[in-house]
Amino acid sequence: MQVEYIMRKTTNLTSTIYMKKLAYVMANNSLSLLVTALLCFFWSLSINAEQKKAPALQLEVIDPYIELHTGPGAGYPIFYTIEQGDNVIVLTRRTAWYELKTLDGQIGWAKASQVARTLLPTGEPVDLPTISYGDYLKNSWRVGFNVGEFTGGELSGSDTFSYSAGYRPLSWAGVEVEFGNFFNSDIRGSYQSLNVLFEPYSEWKFSPVIKIGTGSMKIDSQPELLPLNLDKNDFTTYGFSVNYYIGRNFVLHSGYQEYTLSTDFSDERLDRWNIGFNAFF
Repeated sequence: MQVEYIMRKTTNLTSTIYMKKLAYVMANNSLSLLVTALLCFFWSLSINAEQKKAPALQLEVIDPYIELHTGPGAGYPIFYTIEQGDNVIVLTRRTAWYELKTLDGQIGWAKASQVARTLLPTGEPVDLPTISYGDYLKNSWRVGFNVGEFTGGELSGSDTFSYSAGYRPLSWAGVEVEFGNFFNSDIRGSYQSLNVLFEPYSEWKFSPVIKIGTGSMKIDSQPELLPLNLDKNDFTTYGFSVNYYIGRNFVLHSGYQEYTLSTDFSDERLDRWNIGFNAFF
């Protein structure tokens, strides 16, 4: 009996030790499997990210040339010139400079204002960080059309329409000439002006514009019983508007202008609200 009892205890102890070892091995194997699965998961994510990496951006130069510098700054010497119609690949950006590679292997840095004057393979203007709408439209001509209404002064209630043409020598400033007409049931007239436009935030899609100018206005017909205090008058004008860029070459705008006309008696003030569009080329 004593021997049988000892053998039973020994068997139970052996079974307990075996089960503990088995549980330990299984736990370690589960942990190993979990670690392996996690490593495989993150490895597959990195492979997918590498595969989905955006292809190199290739652009076509539309300005006469782009100057390549040896480094990202105006102090670095120019060593190569990319000509109009050539293609370049964008490698990287550092502040307002872009590292470009030509198809024949030349690598250098160009100012963002020059990279702005390039096209995508689709023919659309490039849209890169630090390149504003004004950068792209620098040195471009434009034509425009506007409609509006005088809302203050002796011409209050008169509808207006005008045509404009201009040139933008700087990314943030331009000049224009405007020819317009106004009319209501009793009044007909015309005006022309030379304006200077300032657009300090041309990188914004909704961009504020300040306009100042000078011109002349002529009344062609007016009420006979109650004639206006206007006939043919010079004026100065200022105003503000907001540009909304539709792509890079078309702009919708809406704004307000105030005209101060010189008359024989006193200055006459007119207010005008307008909306229109411009096309650049």
